[in-house]
Amino acid sequence: MKTTNRRKRDEAPGNRERILATALRLFALQGVRSTPTSQISREAGVSTGTLFHYFPEKGRLVCELHISIKREIAEALRAGDDPAEPARQRFERCMHTYIAWGLANPEKVHLLDQIDYLPDIRDEVKLEAHDELAWMLGLVQAAVREGVLPDLPLEFLGVMIVRVLNGILAVIEAGEVAMTREEVVGHGLAMLLRS
Repeated sequence: MKTTNRRKRDEAPGNRERILATALRLFALQGVRSTPTSQISREAGVSTGTLFHYFPEKGRLVCELHISIKREIAEALRAGDDPAEPARQRFERCMHTYIAWGLANPEKVHLLDQIDYLPDIRDEVKLEAHDELAWMLGLVQAAVREGVLPDLPLEFLGVMIVRVLNGILAVIEAGEVAMTREEVVGHGLAMLLRS
């Protein structure tokens, strides 16, 4: 009977979502490595047992957030894409969409910045997250073929694109540059794109 009551408490509506939202906020604020699961459960208003019911280890929680954020980005980028348009137009629209998404979701951007290259992210999780944005690889290749992006190794281009975009977001967020938001975005994208 006690096990049944505990299971019902663990599986109460909203527990999983509260845990994920709390972990996102704390990881973005304090860092993944500096945030103990006990703090996540306490601030989410659930027991540590409930947290471990959904996420038996901290790594699983990090991986779940990683995949869900990548999926959200992919959905946002795909929503505005039109494969019939030239690569430059498609690529620029995707970059503007990512910037708009990032401005609306700064905690998610900060978290991805931390976890994209963490060694504890399992290869299968990286692969699943990569699959969410795999169609973007075709767009980058088309942009290279059309001379929009430099002809460099795709792995390098991928990292540089993300770094420039997140740099644009950081400059806008800091608000310490004597440029308008549009100027920051325009000059930032000009660092990626060929004329």
